[in-house]
Amino acid sequence: MAVPGRGGIDRLNAWLRACARSRQVWVPRRSDRPKAGWRMVPWSAEDGLDLEGYRNTLLPPKEIFFPRWEPMLRYSGWGRNLRWEEVRAPSAGRPAVLFGVRPCDARSLTVLDAVFQDDHPDPYYLQRRRAVVVVVLACTTPGRSCFCADVGGGPADERGADVMAAELEGEIRMWPVTDKGAQLLAETGWEPDPGGRELLEQHMQRTPTPAHGVPAGRYPEALEGRFEDPVWDRLHLPCLGCASCTYLCPTCHCFDVADETSDGGGLRVRGWDSCMFALYTLHASGHNPRPSVKERFRNRFMHKLSYFPKRYGLLACVGCGRCVEHCPVNVDVREVMKELVSDVQS
Repeated sequence: MAVPGRGGIDRLNAWLRACARSRQVWVPRRSDRPKAGWRMVPWSAEDGLDLEGYRNTLLPPKEIFFPRWEPMLRYSGWGRNLRWEEVRAPSAGRPAVLFGVRPCDARSLTVLDAVFQDDHPDPYYLQRRRAVVVVVLACTTPGRSCFCADVGGGPADERGADVMAAELEGEIRMWPVTDKGAQLLAETGWEPDPGGRELLEQHMQRTPTPAHGVPAGRYPEALEGRFEDPVWDRLHLPCLGCASCTYLCPTCHCFDVADETSDGGGLRVRGWDSCMFALYTLHASGHNPRPSVKERFRNRFMHKLSYFPKRYGLLACVGCGRCVEHCPVNVDVREVMKELVSDVQS
């Protein structure tokens, strides 16, 4: 991806400094550790912002809203003497700006919103979500593992964004998408670019978007009645069940709740879990309805492409390509999806 010139970066850093006066600010930064990729980290005036070589973060920004490990309550005593208090992270409700999120990851937040605002709204997630302004940076040059267009998205998709930004003609241009985004730009002195959206659309018309040409709406149809299909006997074979795909996925939201006890009390915590683990569905009786990698592999695709769309009207895949890029045995979700829809293509 091309990056703005020095003047553009200086202007961005000045704007981030204005944001930081009243909000916590998160930006993408390359890790110093080999192969650790990019992470969303707190912005500081000392380090500034550098987008050279930035494609996407290794871990999705969902960890800002849905931490990998989170305390829920602290308790002490036992029986009638049991005492407990709710625990919230100090930053949980603090206003924040999340800058540089890619469109696929912003769209993934709409998937998480559907889950965490369902029958039993999750106060931990929702408190952070309401407090954060999401500034999306359009992908003017999509990466080789991207497939957002296959799942109904695009490199300039505004869903999940409060503010849209794009590197166009050597400068960063920004415009609001929501009222929350407009308020941020007004408070921090950034004049919205009225022609930015049109310029971005013109640029995207000249830039091919990687796609396999399968309409996103075909996936639920393709998986209808395929639960016992012999195709799963073959498709799952390379999979190790290591769960790296689910931990890197911006829409995966499984978690476990556990008590960490000590003398006289303890801490109740929740942390990320994965449907690719055998323990995930192990019953207390010893029975496991998904006893092998085959069943767990099948569930992953059935959930993302069939069960979730039927319940929420959304695919639980945004085409970010992380699972393609980092699978240790090169399972390519795009090839699996092509196989699954091959019988229903017109």
